[in-house]
Amino acid sequence: MRMRSGGLVGLGVVVAVVVGACRQKKEEPAPTPVAPAPAAVVDVKADPVARGRYLVESVLVCGACHTERDYSRYGAPVKGAALAGDCFGEAHGMPVKVCASNITSDPEHGIGRWTDEELMRAMREGRGRDGRVLFPMMPYPDWKALSDEDARAVVAYLRQVPAVARSTPRTQLPPEMAAELQGLAVPLSGPVAGPKEGMVARGQYLTTIGQCATCHAGMADPSKPFSGGVPIPGPFGKETAPSLHPEDALLKGMSEDAFVARFKAWKDVPQVQSRQGQVNKLVMPWVFFAGFQEDDLRAIFRYLRSLPAASPPSAGK
Repeated sequence: MRMRSGGLVGLGVVVAVVVGACRQKKEEPAPTPVAPAPAAVVDVKADPVARGRYLVESVLVCGACHTERDYSRYGAPVKGAALAGDCFGEAHGMPVKVCASNITSDPEHGIGRWTDEELMRAMREGRGRDGRVLFPMMPYPDWKALSDEDARAVVAYLRQVPAVARSTPRTQLPPEMAAELQGLAVPLSGPVAGPKEGMVARGQYLTTIGQCATCHAGMADPSKPFSGGVPIPGPFGKETAPSLHPEDALLKGMSEDAFVARFKAWKDVPQVQSRQGQVNKLVMPWVFFAGFQEDDLRAIFRYLRSLPAASPPSAGK
């Protein structure tokens, strides 16, 4: 199970994989009681706030869901207060209204009263402060891989986000849907280390916490986990995520510099045009990914280049 936090990205995947035929909005069952998360104190190495800001704003694309965006404009730029929450409904392919909460430092409407451990548990284990299982538009199945140091850096940054006194409705799921999510919230088995040394390992880590496989998953060919084929609904229709395998059309023949430039071009959104001249391709969260550090983009490219080709079918099959 892989979900996506990148605004429109992965909402259709959530519907197709988790929701199924559950389309009638009913009262959500009471959450299973769980032990309260201990009050831990964030303590990371030098400059955790800067690292956390980079992760929140670019790699984890938290603002793609937790900030209001203008979907009528090219690239869906943000239009509301940063990280003050937003809701998604039928226009985004959702069968029920799902809201991404206010995660500013506001003590009444945001995360000001949450402990550090409660925040990290929500990010990586999918449990809310009250113990309920979170809807997997919050991509905790992928963020289990988020290292302890990076998780603490995210918390350190969120503590610095200016408080916004804005409330968002609580997501109410049909009982059947809520029941299906229970198995997703699995506690971590122990400490989570960062990636091993080397650009390829770093790229693998970044594609995991950046949730690339959510949309570029191997739906067309399960033997190739990045072979694409996932139809993703949005307010302007559906897109199909392309393959990220090096032998397939998108990356075949593309240089590392060109790969980096493809992301960095979105720093100036008005000058970017799609190949078909369309302005409604909003699924890929380019306006957030443009903030990726160049070395990280190069690491991602090298990891994707290392992906093995699918094995040819056996004779007679």
